[in-house]
Order: sequence, then C-alpha cells, then structure tokens
Amino acid sequence: MSWNNQGGPWGGGGGGQGGGPSPWSRGPGSGGQPPDFEEMLRRGQDRMKNMIPGGMGPGRVGAILVGVAAALWLASGIYIVNPGERGVPLVFGQYSGDPTLPGLHWNWPAPIGSVMTPNVEARNAVEIGFRGSLNRSAGSSGSNIEEESLMLTGDENIVQVEAVAQWYIDDVEKYLFEIRDPNENIDAEALKNETVKNAAEAAIREIIGQSSFEYVITQGRQTIGEQAGQLTQRILDSYNSGIRIYELSLQRVDAPTEVIDAFRDVQKAKADRESTVNEAQAYFNQVTQEAEGQASQLVRQAEAYRQEKIANAQGDAQRFISIYDQYKLSPDVTSRRLYLEALEGIMGSMNKVLIDTSGGEGAVPYLPLDQLLKNRTQHESGAVPATGTQMTPNAPSGGSN
Repeated sequence: MSWNNQGGPWGGGGGGQGGGPSPWSRGPGSGGQPPDFEEMLRRGQDRMKNMIPGGMGPGRVGAILVGVAAALWLASGIYIVNPGERGVPLVFGQYSGDPTLPGLHWNWPAPIGSVMTPNVEARNAVEIGFRGSLNRSAGSSGSNIEEESLMLTGDENIVQVEAVAQWYIDDVEKYLFEIRDPNENIDAEALKNETVKNAAEAAIREIIGQSSFEYVITQGRQTIGEQAGQLTQRILDSYNSGIRIYELSLQRVDAPTEVIDAFRDVQKAKADRESTVNEAQAYFNQVTQEAEGQASQLVRQAEAYRQEKIANAQGDAQRFISIYDQYKLSPDVTSRRLYLEALEGIMGSMNKVLIDTSGGEGAVPYLPLDQLLKNRTQHESGAVPATGTQMTPNAPSGGSN
C-alpha cells in the first residue's frame, strides 16, 4: 500500500489531481479502510534518517541523546553561595569536603548529591520567659510564659525573669549534623532555636538558684546575665552544636505579678530601714567624733602637765645640784646663806614685828611698827588705807626743830 509523496502523508491528492488517494480519504473505491500505522512509523524513521547527516544509525542517535541528557544533568549541579552563607555539599547524604565560600560552585546533582547553604553571619535571637517582643525594656508589649519565667532563688523566693539569648553559627558541620530531633517532626531552624532556649533557660535557673532574691532584683542583673551566657555556651559546646552565644541579657527581673504590691511595700520598708540606719549611723559618728576630740584634748593636757612636772623636777634637781656644788666649795658661807634665805621666806609673810630687847633699852616699846609696815604695803600696792588710820608726818612739838 503506497501513496504519492506530493500530497504528504497527511494530505490527499483528492479527486485524481496529480496523486493517489490519501490513507485518510474516503473517496469512491477506497472501501473505507483505516490507515496503516506500521507504514506511518516506517516513513517517520525514513524522515529522521534524512535529517541526521551521514546516515547515522539508531544506536548512535541514542548515544547522542543520552550524552546531551547527561550534560544537562551534570550542569544542574552548579550552585551559587550567597554572601554571608557557606555551602555544604552532600554526596549520597554524607558531608564531603570543606564548606564553600560565597560564589559559584559545583556538586553532584540530585539524586546523587545536594547542597545546604546556612547563613553564618545572621544574628539569631531566642526569647526566654516571654514571646512577641525582643525589647521588653523599651516598653513594648509581649506575652509572658510563666512556666519559663518563674524561677526559684537561693533563699527560696520566686522571681520572674525574662531574657534574650543572641547567637550565630560558629561551625556549620556541627550545626547541621550534630543536633537532631528524635521524632523528625520539627523544622531544623526551630530545633536549633529550641536547643538554645532550653540551654539558656537551664543556665539562668542554675545561676539564680545560687543567688539571693535581693541580689537578683537589684545589682546582680548584669552579672547574672554574663554568668548565664558563659554557662549556656558550655552546655552548647557539650552538645557539639556549632552555635556561639555572643550575648545573653536579662530584660526583666521582678517579683511575680500576684505579689508585686506586697513586694513594693517590702521594698519601701527596707528603704525606710536603711534611712533610719543611716541617720543613726550619722548621729553615732557625730557623738563618737566629739568624744574622741575631748579624749584627745584631755590626753594632750595630761601630756603637757606631765612635761611641766618633769621640767620642774629636772629644774629643781639641777638647782639642788648647783647649790650642793657651791656648798662643797664653802660650807659655812653657803649654810649661812641658806639659813638666811629660809628665814626670809618664812618671816617675809608674817604680820608680826619681833623686837630683840637683849641689846638694851634703845627701842621704843610702843612704836606701832606692825601698822607702819601694813600701811607701807598698802601704799605700795595702791590700796586706800583703812578708815581711822591716817598717815601723818611727825610735826615738830613746842615749836622747836
């Protein structure tokens, strides 16, 4: 069965115009026979041979097609690593080679190989004790998670803690292959955040469990954050997580909401107590300083008195020694002198006049020598003579000289 090529396999010569009937024609005499598919396949092969130069056989054509397909498949293994990322090539699911830097690279395409490109420069944050805001200290809102935020202090008090842990990828191999979810039902990124959150929460609870309530809510916030960050890093290193904690900060440290009013009353009472103690201490310091000043003054006065007595004693001793030296040179003269000086010291303050009558009758017995001496003393001192006593010069008697 054949037909003219002028009409093509799909066209018909139609009504005897320059060609035989088409296999699709149903003209007179065709009998309504269906097309011959084997003939159509044979003609298609002939046309393919005419298109391929050199008259290649079917085996060579298949090889070319396979080669083109293989080249396209290998070309699909080209991948791009963006800035800030690291390429991790996998072959049959196993890590091979070193992480690739940003740029154009090649790895075996699927299903043999695959590539993971984690961002090692991204800074990730995990919230502990609250959700919905990473800046609670600025006054923005967020929901509190009490099962995470309520912690027990070392003195058996409850404190509410909210913290933020910030981390980045330090080792991509450990980060991708060392941490796994046993159930394989959680996203890989969520798993890493959950791991960091659990480690940070455990570290904060341990540090706060060793501290007092007053220290935690006052001056210990920054120190506790630093210690908790270091402990969190040690926990993650023990997991071979490949994660680096670069900051862990406590956003809020306060008493629980249910007892906040009572806590504020306690804080006010503590402030009043501190004020009273400070006032008492100031009064104590004042009284103590005054007493110390008086004691120091008394000590200085006693020291001056001691020095005075020592100096007087030394002077008296030197005077006695000098007199004794003179006495040894001339005992009689010195004895007489000492005797006269002693009598002068004794008799000089007496208000009596002693008259020696053994020498004769020359002295007038009734002359008031004691009054004369007394009046002379008052005159020398500038005192006025007593009433009834008058100093008058001796007037000549009977007009005689």
